[in-house]
Amino acid sequence: MNRENNPGNLRNLADRYSEEGNFDEAIELYLKLIEMNPGDESLTMSLAWAYNDSGKTEKAIESLEGLLEKELRRKVFTGFAFDELVKIYREQENYGRLVDICERAAKAQPDDAALLKTLGDSSLRGGKIERAIEVVEMLTGMEPDSPVPFCDLGNAHIMAGNFDEAEDAYERAVVIEPSEACSFYNRLGAGYHRAGQYERAELIFKKSLAQCPDQPLCHCELGDVFIKMGRLDEARDSYSNAAGIDGSSGGVYCNRMGKALAKEGLHLVAIAAFEEAIAEDPLNPFYYLSLIELCAAEGLDEKAREFYAKAQSLNVFS
Repeated sequence: MNRENNPGNLRNLADRYSEEGNFDEAIELYLKLIEMNPGDESLTMSLAWAYNDSGKTEKAIESLEGLLEKELRRKVFTGFAFDELVKIYREQENYGRLVDICERAAKAQPDDAALLKTLGDSSLRGGKIERAIEVVEMLTGMEPDSPVPFCDLGNAHIMAGNFDEAEDAYERAVVIEPSEACSFYNRLGAGYHRAGQYERAELIFKKSLAQCPDQPLCHCELGDVFIKMGRLDEARDSYSNAAGIDGSSGGVYCNRMGKALAKEGLHLVAIAAFEEAIAEDPLNPFYYLSLIELCAAEGLDEKAREFYAKAQSLNVFS
């Protein structure tokens, strides 16, 4: 065989072109090699990578879909093409296609817990909440001694607005692994916070702190919830509790509170929090920048100039 047409030499050349970013040349050689060796799936995978890296994503998907069909027909599911497609569809936020391939893979391998987990997560991302709940309930049956699927089930129920069911699922996780109870409650509280269920979040964070009071982050998250509810004195107390437990610079917690207040449009109160942060740590440039930005937004130009001058005198920005 001519040295130039030797498959091994061509493969090495194609791989080198791909590594160097010469994708058109690599693609041309991979296509030639596939024609010479139609059963070599590694060539098709390399072709798909070259297509994707060159921006020809649909061509990459076309190649990977062909490989996926072969993977789904096998008793042993390798999932190489499946994993690549999941990655591409997540990057594209193309949840319709993502759920479709996950459904196909789960149908072909119904006992594969990892595939079901990907299907459940993809269904949540794609807004198919009831399907996600159904899938995660299957996982709880497959892994009854693991708290993870019960936490996932709780999260899915939160998204569906089934709050009692969410708490039941998390309580099941606590029963399975009681040493992680506070961690589970914090996850549940954070889920309620994201869902705008602030009263429920408050109760759950307080439940966590009743069992594990020395949790600075949980105190902060409770403080964030209080800010959402307009209970600013209680928010300040929560952040103070966090700072007292941590023992590090209180500026960190004043800064976090300031950012949470600013996010809610409470600029004047946030400015006061950033002033406290600067008092705790006068050499942190980020505290000054946050304060000056808010002062400018509120038309407090004199205060902005005052703190800029203070920062300059301390060489904070150097």
